[in-house]
Amino acid sequence: MNNIQHLRYAVEVEKTGSISRAAENLFMGQPHLSKAIRELEEDMNITIFNRTSKGVVPTPQGAQFLEYARNILMQIDELESLYKPSGSQTFSLSQPRASYAAYAFTKFTQTLDGGEAIDLKYRETNSMQTIKDVSDGHFGLGIVRYQDIHEKYFLSALDERGLKYETIWNFEYLALMSREHQLAAAPEISYSDLRQFTEIVHDDNSVPAMPVSEARMLAQKHEKKKKIAVYERGIQFELLQRLPCTYIWVSPMPREVLDCFSLVQRPCCDADNSFRDILIFRKNYRFSREDKTFIKNLKETVAEVSDNLK
Repeated sequence: MNNIQHLRYAVEVEKTGSISRAAENLFMGQPHLSKAIRELEEDMNITIFNRTSKGVVPTPQGAQFLEYARNILMQIDELESLYKPSGSQTFSLSQPRASYAAYAFTKFTQTLDGGEAIDLKYRETNSMQTIKDVSDGHFGLGIVRYQDIHEKYFLSALDERGLKYETIWNFEYLALMSREHQLAAAPEISYSDLRQFTEIVHDDNSVPAMPVSEARMLAQKHEKKKKIAVYERGIQFELLQRLPCTYIWVSPMPREVLDCFSLVQRPCCDADNSFRDILIFRKNYRFSREDKTFIKNLKETVAEVSDNLK
C-alpha cells in the first residue's frame, strides 16, 4: 500500500465530498489527487469512492476502509505528539460559549512556561461542531453541552463516532442581565417575568438525530417575539450592558466575570433548563501534561462557581 499521505488524501476527499475541493485544501493539483486515490484503490483492491454528478461518496467498503484510515491517522498524530521535542506545549479545545470554561482556559494559559514553545488552539462553537472537531482529530478535547432531556441523542452520536466522555457539570441555566435590569434585584424570577424583555440567543444550537416533529415542537416552544441572535460570546456582554432590557440564558458564571461587566445572574423557578456539560475525547486518547492541567483548572473553576451559588 502507498504511504500514510495517501490515507490523508482519502480522508480529506471524504470530508469535502469533492476531489477539487480536497485538492485545494491539500494545496495540490486535482489530477495528482485523482491519480493518488486511484492508486490507493488499486493497492487495496477496492473501490473507495463512487463518482457522481454531485461529487464523490464512499462505497460501503470504502466507508469501512475510511473509518480504519481515520483511526490510523489519529494514532499516528498522537504518537508524533507524544514524542515531540521536550519544551513544546500543545493543547486544543473545542467547546460551547461557556464563560466558566473560558475562565478555566485563561487560568490554564497562566500555568504555561513562557520560555518554551506554545501551540494552543481554542474554539467556541456549537455541540455538533465540537463532536465533529474531536472525532475528525482536529481537536484533542471538546466540551459538549446538552439539555438533560436530549441526552440519549448526544450519547448515541458520541458512540457512533467512537468518542468517550466524562461529566463535568450538571447545572440549571441562569438568566444573565445588567445590574440596571428591572429584575436584577429579584431573588428569584419566573419565566413569565421575562416575556416582556428581549432575549439574546445563540442561534446555532442543534440536536443530533432528533425526529422532525420533536424538533419542530422544540423550536415553537422556545420561539421568542423579542430576540437578538448572536454567534459570538463577546458581544453578548456589550448588549447586556448597553441594553438593560435584555437578558440571556447562561451556565453559572465566575464572580470575577460578573463584576467585570457589571452583570448579575438570577435563577428562574419554572424554566425547563436543566443542562449537562461533558468532556469528550477519542477512544485510546493519551492525555498530555497540558490536557491534565486544563482539566484540573476546569474542575477547580466548577467547584469555585458552584460554591458562589450557595
